[in-house]
Amino acid sequence: MTPPPRAPRLATAALLVVLGGAPGGAQPAPPTAVPIESASLALSRLDSLQAIVGAEEARIRPSLGVEANWTRLARAWFQVGDHGKAAKCLEHARSLGAKEFDTALLSGRIARSEGRFTEATDWLERAARLRPDDWEAHEDLGLALYLDGRLARAADQWERARALPGSGSPDRSGLIDAMRRVGKRPYEVTGRGRERIGFTAPPSRGPYVVPVRINGSGPYLFRVDAGNPEVTITGTLADRLGLQTIAGGEPGSHNAAVGLAYATIDSMTLGETTLHRLPVAVTPFQRHDLGPEVVGLLGFEALRRFRFCIDPVEWVLWLEPLPRAGAARDTARPAWAPAGAVTHRVPIVLRGTHLLIAYGRVNQGPERPFLLEVGGSGVALAAPASTIAEAGIMLDSTRVRTGASATGSVRFLGFPIGRLCVAGACRDSLEGGYGTFPARLELNPNFRLAGIVSGGFLFRYRVGVDLARREMLLVER
Repeated sequence: MTPPPRAPRLATAALLVVLGGAPGGAQPAPPTAVPIESASLALSRLDSLQAIVGAEEARIRPSLGVEANWTRLARAWFQVGDHGKAAKCLEHARSLGAKEFDTALLSGRIARSEGRFTEATDWLERAARLRPDDWEAHEDLGLALYLDGRLARAADQWERARALPGSGSPDRSGLIDAMRRVGKRPYEVTGRGRERIGFTAPPSRGPYVVPVRINGSGPYLFRVDAGNPEVTITGTLADRLGLQTIAGGEPGSHNAAVGLAYATIDSMTLGETTLHRLPVAVTPFQRHDLGPEVVGLLGFEALRRFRFCIDPVEWVLWLEPLPRAGAARDTARPAWAPAGAVTHRVPIVLRGTHLLIAYGRVNQGPERPFLLEVGGSGVALAAPASTIAEAGIMLDSTRVRTGASATGSVRFLGFPIGRLCVAGACRDSLEGGYGTFPARLELNPNFRLAGIVSGGFLFRYRVGVDLARREMLLVER
């Protein structure tokens, strides 16, 4: 499916794979050819990645004391999508002196993915000192600072990364200006801090919509979208609020051509709780699948300031203060996961600014990393041909389905899933979708993803996210 023309940072999983958005799920469609990649070709890509791992393991055996060998193996495991094995390799590399650039860079990425943002910053500053002209070091350092709430310093690093020769750092010119304008203590939380906010739409598989006040005005309807990084508003709402917008790209860039912009707001209020001083993305496009009354997206940067839960049982959004560092799990148990409830604690890692990753399996296939589309609607799993083949599933070209997307309808192939597990949470007899999974997520050289778990699976649980403890709580309905 093709997302609306927006900045890469705003092309979220939720916009890419909102399948079967109607309450009844995806609908059968008249047969139309959906190209199917051969299972042998798809599996050969996995074999080539595993071959790289094997070659690096062979290199290490006679040279266990060489730090650079361990960082090369760590990179190979990242390519396969195995965070845990990459982390173990980096432990070995650090024990050998941590003198290599890659040791510092990859250790920073591991710490950032595990929510240790201050530690990540330390490692990435070290990487930048070792190679001051390496754009990746400054790009990653900017990301760690951004997640740590140090937006002005993050802006400096991202600006420097983009200016370096050979840079692959994206154009964030409008966002960078907005980050500098918000000032100190962005996203500061005041007020009650503990909310139970009802969704406005009738119960279904989404979208989940809540009332929000901006700069004291409103309420306005926002979709809860943890797959979107910043809070996003329409240009119409920005004009109504009198916001000063900043062009979202350099002259002649794609973002500037389509009218993407950024702005800053003084406050955003949910119930009796307010977040202060935050950048927002401003899009000229209206989501076709949400209706004209929904004028914004409540993105992950706002949601992660809380321990939050999307609750399809009581049809509410729960917000609770993040637990104190070191607090015992049971003493900080959230209201939406009462004692005695069957609760699956799913370890998660954070990729980029907002992508929540957990490990799971399809049928009897191997454990693989999946993107969790919290708040998304649609099929249980959107997957590439390789994941489907590993699960022993044959695609049927006649099972064409139609689903809702951000730009209209989309066709894909439905396929049966006997069992889908995310950590210890398992469900049987589900439907997956083939033909919409973005190839760039599977082919990413830094970290391979094997699928996107969405509403068809997650709707069966209260879904809570506690980034401070790096876990998702799936509470049985």
